[in-house]
Amino acid sequence: MSPGLLAVLIVFTLVNLALVVVSLVSLLSRPTTAVRFHNKWLWAALIVLVNGIGPLAYLALGRLEAPIDEAAAPWTTRPASERARAAVDLLYGPAPAATEPSEPGDAQ
Repeated sequence: MSPGLLAVLIVFTLVNLALVVVSLVSLLSRPTTAVRFHNKWLWAALIVLVNGIGPLAYLALGRLEAPIDEAAAPWTTRPASERARAAVDLLYGPAPAATEPSEPGDAQ
């Protein structure tokens, strides 16, 4: 076997393995209602048994968008500036309270 063909086979195998892992993690992390046909076993078999095409089919066709519940997602009705402030507070904690500027000669 030529080294070029061996390199292509190794790359294909690694890409296929990565697709299988990503697809299975995605499948296992979703509720059954967020998977097309509501059958995780079918998609798991397709992902594992059909090399190359199975993981791609799941990633392209098997996942359904989760519906957004407006009551559970109140950030969708707030203005963008409030959503940005909430995201910053969530990531870095609430901002400290603003204090009055001190006089230049005051000791701190």
